[in-house]
Amino acid sequence: MGTREYQGAGGLRLHLDDPLSPEMEKQVARGHLVPVEADPEPEQPGKAAPGPADTVPKKPGANAKVETWQAYAVALGMDPDEAKDATKQECQDYAQVVEDARDPEVQE
Repeated sequence: MGTREYQGAGGLRLHLDDPLSPEMEKQVARGHLVPVEADPEPEQPGKAAPGPADTVPKKPGANAKVETWQAYAVALGMDPDEAKDATKQECQDYAQVVEDARDPEVQE
């Protein structure tokens, strides 16, 4: 079982284990997540690699407006056309799937 890096909308990068879960396979098939083949920028001495705070937008509060959740879902890789019609709950569910995939400690 290997790990592969994927990039979503807004530049979010995820490291996912192979084989992918059915939900993540759907995201790849739809083009919401794209495998990253190689890092085009070589490492530069003295330059820190981007950490999670650099690549992940801040999660909205549970009481945030639906528009805020839609923007967050798009930043995590949801198709903007789908997000504009999505309910707050749908955006929260989408975000949870992405966050669970990003956090190897989470077990279903």
